Amino acid sequence: MGVTLKNAYLAQPAAVDTTIYTCPANTTARVLKCTVTNDTTTAVTISFNKRPEAAAVGPENLIMNLKTIGSRETYECSEIVGQVFEATDLLSAIASVADQLTVNLDIVEIV
Repeated sequence: MGVTLKNAYLAQPAAVDTTIYTCPANTTARVLKCTVTNDTTTAVTISFNKRPEAAAVGPENLIMNLKTIGSRETYECSEIVGQVFEATDLLSAIASVADQLTVNLDIVEIV
């Protein structure tokens, strides 16, 4: 059994649903840490969905809904930390304004 720690995503999600992590085949993963940083002067919201690869984004797979990240704030996403992903499960995000929030996602993958 192999274990890999990785920074799975460090970027700014769009204002449309954006896949930020896909669990690889034959792998189980767990979120170790997830932070969202707003380095602008206006508040921005973000939502996350955890879903199987073929599933559409919807309320049944929403794990953080419209969380407001204030100006110059960094939020540690306790709603995301500890989530377990099976092979091909996805984590997606959508921000109210594109390119204003930075998401940092740390994952442990077990093969």
